[in-house]
Amino acid sequence: MRSLNGVSKALRYLTNNTPYRCSVALLCAFIAACGGAPATKPDATSASEIVSVVPEQVAQEYANAQTLMSVEDYEGAAQILEPLALSATEYPAVATTLAIAWRHLERDDDALATLQSALTVHDGYAPGWNEVGILHREAGRFADAEAAYLKAVTVSPEYALAHFNLGILLDLYLGQHARALEHYQTYQSLVPDEDKQVKRWIADISRRIERSARAASVGQ
Repeated sequence: MRSLNGVSKALRYLTNNTPYRCSVALLCAFIAACGGAPATKPDATSASEIVSVVPEQVAQEYANAQTLMSVEDYEGAAQILEPLALSATEYPAVATTLAIAWRHLERDDDALATLQSALTVHDGYAPGWNEVGILHREAGRFADAEAAYLKAVTVSPEYALAHFNLGILLDLYLGQHARALEHYQTYQSLVPDEDKQVKRWIADISRRIERSARAASVGQ
């Protein structure tokens, strides 16, 4: 049986896989990824096309905020992102990254308000729903967290991180192991390199489900 150490891994994974950790080309892909486009790394051609249509000022300010986020200067990043989120409402990654900064600064109400405003316009932006799920999970609102993660994987079925976080929620917080297994397996199928820890979790849950099935069969 796993401990809540898995949650720490989930949060570390989140920190290393949100928009502010991307290269400039990839962050522009996130900025342009409205309407539910999967948050996957584009090929060179699509990245080049995206860079050409994203306003230079937005990309530069976002890159500056990214640099501050990478050294955990969340206050400094928020100072850049807050006005940018108001002026660049067509780019939901900006608001999502601001919400991440707010969360690290323990300003969860501001984070949720920022996301709710952005997602009202960009309902299909999976990383935003994923962040909503994280905020609800951390506050103990597990049903709301589940709904947000499900929204993320519905609008963007190939968004691996939301499957991972949903698996963590179902497995460790809600005790719904069979459903968790499904999302762990989906996550594993989407990431380019096999996650060895998740592989162990999949094996562990599969064994427990099999043992439960055998016990139920014997008891009949």
